[in-house]
Amino acid sequence: MLRLQFRAATAASFVGLAVTVGLPTKAQETTSQIPPLMEQINKGNWLPQQEAEQLRDEFYYQNAVQAYILTIPILNTVGMKDGSEAAFGAGYNVLPIWKDRMDSRAWVPTPNADVIYSMSYLDLKKDGPLVVAAPPNVIGMFTDFFQRTITDVGAIGPDGAKGGLYLLLPPDYDGEVPKGYFAFKSPTYNVFLFFRTIMPKGENGPDPVPAVANAERTRVYPLWSPEKDVKAMEFPNGSGKQSI
Repeated sequence: MLRLQFRAATAASFVGLAVTVGLPTKAQETTSQIPPLMEQINKGNWLPQQEAEQLRDEFYYQNAVQAYILTIPILNTVGMKDGSEAAFGAGYNVLPIWKDRMDSRAWVPTPNADVIYSMSYLDLKKDGPLVVAAPPNVIGMFTDFFQRTITDVGAIGPDGAKGGLYLLLPPDYDGEVPKGYFAFKSPTYNVFLFFRTIMPKGENGPDPVPAVANAERTRVYPLWSPEKDVKAMEFPNGSGKQSI
């Protein structure tokens, strides 16, 4: 969001310059003063009206293109979230797992069939800080909704493939951060949980069963909730469904 605001502010500044260059104000006409920047870019001469308007329109166009490009990641993530929740339900305790591998019916960017995927969408605005107990030997990550990595999980994450407790904090969180967690503050209230678990070699090729069992060791719960109030985990099977 900050990048979008910066782009918009920058473009607005250029638009203002374009209008100023081509359309002098009455004060400027009276005093014959021109902005110092215009002296540098146009040798002290006002642009013709038509050229100034074309420049202004080009700045508006380029700003619109940049806004579109910068929103593609979040629109993609929101689309996956909406599809997943429509198919499997919503909540911090719902973790869809593609137990029979992923295929083309899952509308997910760049998937493959070599691992078992687990993916869910956490709402730190609704549920507050969330703890994710990651199983060992995960290859995964948490990202914000702009698809920017908050932290890796597993082999190249802080748990080093041993598993561990990850604490995800809302962007405006200023409370106590207890010890014993890998704690990270998300830039967005929504967080994308993306885990892969590895299939060992079976009798007839890769065996998904142990990888699914490992993925089902994942636990997600609010940091401050009493254990009796924590919802039981649900692991719906995403395989074979056009869910996202």
